[in-house]
Amino acid sequence: MGAVYEEFKRELAIVKNKYAGDPRREMIQLFLMALEREELVSVGYRESLMEQRIRSMPLPDDIQRLIRHTLVWIWKDEEMHTIYIRGAILKLGGWRLKVQAFLSQAAGGVGGWAGSVMQHTRWMRAPVSRLAATIVTAVGCLLGKVPADVKQHLQFGPFRDFCQFNIDAEQTAAVCWYRIAELAESQPDLDRQLARDFKRVAEDEDRHCRIFKILANALGDDDNLVENETVESLVDSIREVGDEFLPRDQRRISDIENPIGSGQVVSVVGSGQREAKRESFRQLLDECGLREALRRRAEFLEQPIDGMKIAIKPTFMLGYHRKDLSPLTDPELVDDLAAYLRKLGCSDIAVVEGRNIYDRFFRNRSVQSVAEHFGFRSENYRIVDTEQDQVQHQYSRGMAQYTIAKSWRDADFRISFPKLRSHPIEMALLCIGNIEWVGGRCDEYLFLERQADRATAVMMLLNDFPPHFGIVDAFENTPDGLVGVMGCQNPVHPLRFYAGCDALAVDTVALQHVGVLQFQESSLLRSTSQWFGGAANQVTVTGEDSPIRNWRGPYHNELRSLLSIMAYPMYVMGSGRGSLFVPKMDPRVFPLIDREKFLLRTTRQAVRWLLCLNVKVTGE
Repeated sequence: MGAVYEEFKRELAIVKNKYAGDPRREMIQLFLMALEREELVSVGYRESLMEQRIRSMPLPDDIQRLIRHTLVWIWKDEEMHTIYIRGAILKLGGWRLKVQAFLSQAAGGVGGWAGSVMQHTRWMRAPVSRLAATIVTAVGCLLGKVPADVKQHLQFGPFRDFCQFNIDAEQTAAVCWYRIAELAESQPDLDRQLARDFKRVAEDEDRHCRIFKILANALGDDDNLVENETVESLVDSIREVGDEFLPRDQRRISDIENPIGSGQVVSVVGSGQREAKRESFRQLLDECGLREALRRRAEFLEQPIDGMKIAIKPTFMLGYHRKDLSPLTDPELVDDLAAYLRKLGCSDIAVVEGRNIYDRFFRNRSVQSVAEHFGFRSENYRIVDTEQDQVQHQYSRGMAQYTIAKSWRDADFRISFPKLRSHPIEMALLCIGNIEWVGGRCDEYLFLERQADRATAVMMLLNDFPPHFGIVDAFENTPDGLVGVMGCQNPVHPLRFYAGCDALAVDTVALQHVGVLQFQESSLLRSTSQWFGGAANQVTVTGEDSPIRNWRGPYHNELRSLLSIMAYPMYVMGSGRGSLFVPKMDPRVFPLIDREKFLLRTTRQAVRWLLCLNVKVTGE
């Protein structure tokens, strides 16, 4: 054990003695310490910094790629821990504790930035950043926030020195989290799941410590591999900690089991006429490899196709009026897909959808009611409300999501079938984002007190219950606006469909066709690549491979760009938990639950005008 670890053990003992007999206050104090530390390392381990440092090392490309992915995985873990503990603090305490939490997180962020600059940046390359980081570090030393044992490690040196320092850092984090878990178990009023989550975080930190030990032992003072260390031996060592720390092509998982990130071929079928919609869609189903994917999946599961359970996830719960069908997957196409699967022998077909935040404010927003209103009814499938279908599940990775829709979980073959919709954060919402409704309610992962963010919740679903096929409806009435995901005054008609086994590849191609050349511009697709270690911008496309004409996207002009940048923080902190961001519902079908007071009504109207959601929906 190093000096940093021993120093933290002494600090932990001081806290324990100070709050002897008051485990609640000790736990809260440790919460704040843990939050500051988690924010510090989530900033210090950030992908852009690690990628820059690793590129500067004299290592072969395959070794650089391996180390980069390993560190990205640790970084994403630390980000999850930060959000989780901040949410726990915000739910536990009053305003004073909330202020302390934000101050602790801010201190951790500043410290993480300064420490990373000191450890990874030379004076000659970034003198201004080095000067600022030196000043911050000096102030931290004066305030007692940077112990002497830590300060000596805050200098540029071999990468192995950074790894050795973080062995101690991860050990201190694990000790802290194990103590928090112990204290949580002693509090009868706390949810038992909290103690289990805290222990899980501690185990994550233990794994991170093992990874840093592996890297420290593999690298020499010249940033090269030590003698007798090879990429194969390094992969084997990391695999003992966990397959997830490896890039996709080095994991022991088949493309049939989880195709996310496998980079398989994407089929695109276009048409010159809106009247040829169903004909073009059936052509897509014949050409996209769906039949073969279903056959391979049946062989993998060792069961006949006619015994397989199928789950289709379209999108229609953002529908608000029949005069604007742009946010909905076309119900005719959903029926055609189900009929096609039936011809292949499948008889158990569920169309699953989840409620969104609209049911907090409007009546008749159950999945069955909305499906019936917008024409999702057929003898070829049954409708499942995922909120009513939730069952407990212990996810293999991630935090703060504990349930899954049974119909999605038990399906032998899952299909994500969204509508192409513009989105201010994701650029376009596609197959990956469409999955978020099958787990916990989406609003649990949006607002400030959340314990997992939306991207993490989606990744957990993709990791344990991935779609085996993705299809994008981009034919007609496609919403292209600042918030096309909610609706659109003037939808476009791209007249094409996308399909493939790898939902990430399908989304990547669709994004390229709407002008987003790098999938990393979408936070969800970037997280998917980070989690699953795959996906490149170059995907093989069969069929139509050209930009969608007349698509403008959420960043079309300066005003749109500004509003798109502001969209997420405004929605999280200034939307009244989504109450201000709702479209004008058909009042006869979806009446208000509570009377709209003047201020609320006026604000909603202003937001609709600002977001270009003033679709004329009066009269039928």
